Amino acid sequence: MDARLDFLQELGNIGASHATTALSHMLSGKRLKLIVPKARVLSFSEAAQFINSSEDIVTCIYMQVLEELKGHIVFILPIESSINLASLLLAENLTGLSELAESALLEVGNIMLGSYLTALSFLMKVRINPTVPVIAVDMVGAIWQSILANANVVDSVTVIDTHFSTTYTQLKGHIIFLPSDNSFEKAFSKLYQGLVLEDVE
Repeated sequence: MDARLDFLQELGNIGASHATTALSHMLSGKRLKLIVPKARVLSFSEAAQFINSSEDIVTCIYMQVLEELKGHIVFILPIESSINLASLLLAENLTGLSELAESALLEVGNIMLGSYLTALSFLMKVRINPTVPVIAVDMVGAIWQSILANANVVDSVTVIDTHFSTTYTQLKGHIIFLPSDNSFEKAFSKLYQGLVLEDVE
């Protein structure tokens, strides 16, 4: 488990670094400060409880992952962070999420998830083909049941904390990867064995 967590931590660092650069461009050059992500491997029920209270409102950007590594991946933001981020993106002082604000957040989620998947594909040397992202704004419990429960997760869920800050605001959220079969374990085992053999040599 330690080796897997070390790998996920590195994945979080690389993915977040790429995402930070891309988001800085979207925010018209406003510099983002990244707090190094922390990776956790939780059971499906533990992950649901860890994110937020089941009645808290969140924004969820969701993709299905296909090809060699199968599963689902989501970027979840508390509603306060969603509004703050949308306000920065649209250069407006928002009090709620309009259709335009949700569109901007969907693009951010696309960048965030794409950055993590690119890092995952590179590090694990596997092909990954994500579907077009979708966005939902609802209570955590409703999102978990209506979207994430369909992922058919049988074991563990990877949760990577993401925290960004600018001069103006703090942004936080979670990247959640839900492998739908044992493809992740197979790919990771193959990668880990290869690294061990290289160390031995």
